[in-house]
Amino acid sequence: MIEIEGLSHRIYELYSRIRERRPLVHVVTNFVIMNETANALLAIGASPTMSWAQEDAAYLSKISDSLCINIGTPVKDRIDVMESLMLFAQESGKPVVLDPVGAGAGAYRTGIAKKLFSIAPDKIIRGNASEVCSLVDKNHTTRGIENNVARKEAKKILMGHGRANGETEVIVDAQSGLDSILEFASCLIVSGAKDMIFDKDGSITLENGSSLMNTVTGTGCILSAITAAFYAVSANGGEAAIAACSIAGIAGELAAQKAAGPGTFMAHFLDFLYGIDEKTLETRLKVVSKSPKIII
Repeated sequence: MIEIEGLSHRIYELYSRIRERRPLVHVVTNFVIMNETANALLAIGASPTMSWAQEDAAYLSKISDSLCINIGTPVKDRIDVMESLMLFAQESGKPVVLDPVGAGAGAYRTGIAKKLFSIAPDKIIRGNASEVCSLVDKNHTTRGIENNVARKEAKKILMGHGRANGETEVIVDAQSGLDSILEFASCLIVSGAKDMIFDKDGSITLENGSSLMNTVTGTGCILSAITAAFYAVSANGGEAAIAACSIAGIAGELAAQKAAGPGTFMAHFLDFLYGIDEKTLETRLKVVSKSPKIII
């Protein structure tokens, strides 16, 4: 975990590095948000490829700089290629971000998330609190072919997916749960009204963003892809996660000030992802807590 002092400068260094290197980020995401995700990556200076053909997987894995996997529309063929790509990335040591969209809302979706969770142990995981809990917490997981989450709770999980849903304060109910996640990840992002970032060295909480980020589809999915771009230019998962959350959160704040509502928000969001400067980062960044020891 990087130090607070000089944090905005380091974030801007990584942002500039993306623009200089233009990393190729391979994203397999849900159908709903593919175009906006590609545009967001272009806005920060990365180069997106959105292919999910199995025949393409091995080649694209060789030439891409990082991988983002989002299970939001879990069609079997897409899940198969996600697994293949994560295994290729594991073999080559390629940076990976996993977004377990809707995990906990049904046996099928949760089973997929848990299967992919076991691959590529240096990946970054980005989800909301319910999704993250489903990876390790028996109260959010499946037993056999049954799902022990009530329909009402499953509906809440799917309705609450997003960048700023407000559900971040409770992650798991024991240190061992978080430890279990970090056995299979270099870093964990629990995103919401506050972004909580954990790695093996500590934790940090950021409070940038806007409630408008939850009135348009895909801001959480976009954050995952942006995180993959930062992971492509940094060997440190915690550093990449902090940078991505900071850039996305501040761009969201600035966009909300300009937007008349959800319809114009996304256009302004892309503009600020494209044009953010170091001074803005320095004055806007809100670090509300940092701990050298992970606290739940």
